Amino acid sequence: SIIRDFLPETMKVGVVGTLFEEPLEWIFGYEGLFYMLTDRPELVTAVFDKVGEIILAFYNSVIRHDSVGCIFHADDLGFKTGTFLSIGDLKRLVFPWFKKYVSSAHAQGKPFFLHSCGNKERIMDILIDELGIDAIHAFEDASSPVTSYKKKWGKRVGIIGGVDLDKLCRSSGRELRDYLRTVLEACLQGGRYAFGSGNSITNYLPVENYLAMLEEAAKWRSVRP
Repeated sequence: SIIRDFLPETMKVGVVGTLFEEPLEWIFGYEGLFYMLTDRPELVTAVFDKVGEIILAFYNSVIRHDSVGCIFHADDLGFKTGTFLSIGDLKRLVFPWFKKYVSSAHAQGKPFFLHSCGNKERIMDILIDELGIDAIHAFEDASSPVTSYKKKWGKRVGIIGGVDLDKLCRSSGRELRDYLRTVLEACLQGGRYAFGSGNSITNYLPVENYLAMLEEAAKWRSVRP
């Protein structure tokens, strides 16, 4: 109710939780988790299940509120060439919980978005067809350019963001604006796309570059149907 009082009439908030990154970064650590998957698989399963239950309880408690418009779950599952865990381990430890989170949102008639850095090529069909995720965010040109994801999967799932953060930070002027228009041209075809950065806006991003992204989006909207 406190949030609702501060929101404009047509605005909602998205709620964010993390499952995979808790064991990966805070409980076991990267090396610890990868060793434990072989040495103590039952302990790894127990930890994932405990974290999964906590996040599910959180989502179930907040998604029913009118001021909440979606679940925007955040778990960086991969790196430039693939996922940190095998598909088998993801199906055993992570995806069953994702399925429950998706169901929590859909039960209230609200969408489930996933932020996941890294190359997601090998798991996209699972995310879309088996888990029912509504839209996906986090793309970088070096590993997962948004234009290729939009072309391959854009008719089956929403695509969010994709303006490469490195280009957004280090390009400028006409070079940057030409790149922004290229992303708009490729990704807005057919709909199911929300223009924006491929990852979180950083504190070292030049303000003028961020404003250029907003300006190009506004220009596009004014000249395109």
